[in-house]
Amino acid sequence: MTVRQKRWILVALVAGLILGERGNVPAQDQAVKKLNPLTGNAEAIQEGRGVYFKYSCNACHGGTGGGGMAGAPPLFDDEWKYGSDDETLRKLIKGEIPNQIMPPVGQSMTDDEIWKVLAWIRSLYKGDPSKINW
Repeated sequence: MTVRQKRWILVALVAGLILGERGNVPAQDQAVKKLNPLTGNAEAIQEGRGVYFKYSCNACHGGTGGGGMAGAPPLFDDEWKYGSDDETLRKLIKGEIPNQIMPPVGQSMTDDEIWKVLAWIRSLYKGDPSKINW
């Protein structure tokens, strides 16, 4: 193999590494796992509202998810600091995102309760329908 061929192989490998990194793909083009089995389930949505109040999510995010209290963001728009996919929000609620501001209230919640709260939050969404990734 010539030096020139080795260089082209190296260039191809480096280009593949750079272009293949997940961080270089626009968020809307990344495959998102839809994990919440309760999204759209009317009974789970109603129960999720109850869980939301049980764990005092309303203390920061407001009774209707409008936010504003203690600096918490609203829950029904399409502006999400860490992302709006199921796994990211589950991690946020559990307190598993480094340097997050939100208290890890989900550490005392079951996964079922988290999915119900997220189903309720999803039912409040008033943002751009093209940004829905759940």
